[in-house]
Amino acid sequence: MRRVLAALGILAMLAGSLLLAGAAEAKLRVAMVTSESGLGDRSFNDMMNQGMKKAAAEFGIDYVVIQPRSISEFQSTLARAAGQGFDFIVGSSFDMIKPMQTVAAAFPNQKFGLVDVGPDPIAPNVVSSVTKDWEGSFLVGMIAAKTTKTGTIGFVGGKDIPIIHRFFIGYYYGAKMANPQVNVLETYAGTFTDPAAGKEYTLSLVNQKSDINFAVAGATSAGVIDAAKSTKTLAIGVDSNQNYLAPGFVLTSMVKRVDTQAYDMIKSVVDGTFKGGTVLYYGLKEGGVDAAMDQYNKGLIADDVLKQVDVLRQKVISGEIVVPNYFDLKPGQKEMGTPPMATPPSIAGKSN
Repeated sequence: MRRVLAALGILAMLAGSLLLAGAAEAKLRVAMVTSESGLGDRSFNDMMNQGMKKAAAEFGIDYVVIQPRSISEFQSTLARAAGQGFDFIVGSSFDMIKPMQTVAAAFPNQKFGLVDVGPDPIAPNVVSSVTKDWEGSFLVGMIAAKTTKTGTIGFVGGKDIPIIHRFFIGYYYGAKMANPQVNVLETYAGTFTDPAAGKEYTLSLVNQKSDINFAVAGATSAGVIDAAKSTKTLAIGVDSNQNYLAPGFVLTSMVKRVDTQAYDMIKSVVDGTFKGGTVLYYGLKEGGVDAAMDQYNKGLIADDVLKQVDVLRQKVISGEIVVPNYFDLKPGQKEMGTPPMATPPSIAGKSN
């Protein structure tokens, strides 16, 4: 009997080992492909990586971060990742749409995700998301217009492209709603990876009396914040909470919860609800965007302005205020949003 029990014990141990081995083999493998600015941008990619870390901790996934050096490497990077058998591959760049469409067609059984792009579905095996950054930009535009001492505020975009125009339109709309007389300047550095260019373009705006400048430029945004510190003006951060980068000189940050978007996409693969060809939306109502408030910008925004922010946030959530989305504007459209407001001349003349 003792020999039988011992044999059964050995079998139980072997079965347990096999189950553990099977569980290890079944661990989900995920690849994150960054934009060209890569990790360390203290902005979009770093924020998205937080979502990857959360998914790894909660779901026990294995994930790697792949960092292409340039946009020209996106397609080959995605193709190599697809060839390595990852369960899910998620990208983080608007410039990755066409490369991902090409690779998704070549690997129809591969699940892909693309965070924070446009409203059109990417491919049948790709889930994508849209952050309603125009709603968050609306809030920081209102704050800037209520805080400026010169009556002029600025906007520094990375590239002069539609997805960056989304931010500018929301920023402009919020600023003009708060103060129709405020002067809103805009400029584009032409890059998402050069802080020196960000500083140069910001200094130009400061020379035009802009004392608050909204940085929407990836890693280039660090230069906008540096310029604010050196000129004793104010910057507005983007994507992640960048208030800590220059305490007292970052008025607020327009936070985009791309970490939540990456996490939600991975969760759908884990629980079997992944659905390619769909677009997920994250706005104020969904907690996808907001104006960051913490100890680093405490006291920079007047209490009555903060109260107005809360009121306007609720009006956007209820639908009383509809912040215009650049992608919904028609070429030559003269008015935008609810309540209606004149479209800025720099945008009215552009086609989507």
